[in-house]
Amino acid sequence: MTGLLKKGSHVWTAGVKFLKALLLILLYYLLQAAAMPHLKVLGVMPNLNMVAIAVMTVSYGKLYAFIAGAAIGILLETMAMTIPLFYLIIYPVLALLLAQVFADMSDVKREIRRLRESQRQSEAAEEVKASFKPRRLRFRFRRNSSNDLNPHLRILLNASALSLMFEGVMLVYIALVGIRVEFAHLLRALYVMIYTAACCVSMFPARAFLGLYRRRRGPKAGLEQEEGADSREILRKLALVPDEAPQGAGKSFRFLKGKREKKAVKDAAGAEAGHASSPAASEEERGDEDHED
Repeated sequence: MTGLLKKGSHVWTAGVKFLKALLLILLYYLLQAAAMPHLKVLGVMPNLNMVAIAVMTVSYGKLYAFIAGAAIGILLETMAMTIPLFYLIIYPVLALLLAQVFADMSDVKREIRRLRESQRQSEAAEEVKASFKPRRLRFRFRRNSSNDLNPHLRILLNASALSLMFEGVMLVYIALVGIRVEFAHLLRALYVMIYTAACCVSMFPARAFLGLYRRRRGPKAGLEQEEGADSREILRKLALVPDEAPQGAGKSFRFLKGKREKKAVKDAAGAEAGHASSPAASEEERGDEDHED
């Protein structure tokens, strides 16, 4: 038990990570509840809770996106209850929905996307060759590339999309209640989204608090980089369509290639010697015939 709770173990690292995430979510909630009402611009205030969810989504993945959405939903449901279970449902749902787009991919999914991307490129090349065939329009709503965008850009886009979708849900709700939705309501939702996007500048100290800007130096960092390179190399070798042939495959058959080359050289030398000796033999045969005559 003491070994599991020892500093540097996996349990200790996961516990510290979870505690930091909860503290950061609580800090964003307190700033939203206490400070933002006094910092209104054009009569609107940003939604820092969406910024917290975006930071958790991009920094730690889909699980922490759900944890952040559920924690904020519980806090809002407890402190500022307006519609029963509204915040408890809407925040985790929106967090999980957009986490499918903005969260980092796992190594396995990244490899699968890379294979699909190479297959799609080969199909596109075949379509270009067969120019007489009619081209079909294809619309894809999922991320197809195996590369992620910059994390800061993804946090900005994620927070903006979360804020816009939340404001859209609120507009639908007031329309169902019977309030007429006017252009001022739409303009207010746009202002909230822009103000929330501007508040995403807080992601830099937030990610520094989570330890995402820390770079390890020394031999330990080199070993970690080698382990990461080994894992990527293993995934590349396990791929169905490898980028290049394994380098070790040609070395095992190099001695056979050398034997074939030596045999070819000997055959060529023998053929040249045969051609050189054939005129002399013909001259000797002619001399023998003359002598018999």
